[in-house]
Amino acid sequence: MAKYKSRLDRRSKNNANKILNILNAVVVLLIVVVGATILTGNGSDESEKASTEVKNTEEKGTEKTAGNNKKEENDKKEDESVSMNEEETDSSEQADKEENEEEDTEKQEEEQEEKESVSLDDSKVQVEEGTEPNVEKTIVHPDWQPVGTQQSGEHVSSYDPGSPDWEEKEKALSYATGIPQDNMTVWYIEGNGGPQKSIGTVTEKGGSKAYRVYLQWNDGQGWQPTKVEVLKENDKD
Repeated sequence: MAKYKSRLDRRSKNNANKILNILNAVVVLLIVVVGATILTGNGSDESEKASTEVKNTEEKGTEKTAGNNKKEENDKKEDESVSMNEEETDSSEQADKEENEEEDTEKQEEEQEEKESVSLDDSKVQVEEGTEPNVEKTIVHPDWQPVGTQQSGEHVSSYDPGSPDWEEKEKALSYATGIPQDNMTVWYIEGNGGPQKSIGTVTEKGGSKAYRVYLQWNDGQGWQPTKVEVLKENDKD
């Protein structure tokens, strides 16, 4: 009987050990499950946090890019505005320059017309009979003016046909006689007793009436007629 009871006690002890082992296994399993759950939850939080930070960074980057683009656009508009203002200023300056040039041209034309009218207007002309054998009459006009000049610096009278000074002499001869330069024949131009005095003989092309014109140089203003002699014969022909 005692032996049988000992076996029952041993069996009961073995069963208790098995149950204890099972409970321990269950506890360990629960610990593993709970730990895994906790870890998984923290990982999700970290992942969500990281995802949020990435999203915020991207949004900031987008905002910064948009800001840079807007700044570049504003800078471009400012550059275009400055460029347009400069172009408008250049256009305005060019228009003013052209207007001034046009006014200068009109003024020169008016002055030339006034000078031409002087040679054709006989109301103030002073006419005297010639005192020399070949001089029919002498003409002086008080309104004769220098014809202008493109020369600068110290003036040196030139008698080379085609030189600036020669051409300005021809202009003065035309002005004094009223004969257009394209219809005037210049027979002779020479000095007249001084470096700033000249004398020239001209006729109309195909004409027989000859004129001897006396010229005086005015610094900065050009040649000015002082007297015209109407000749009986062209002594330079």
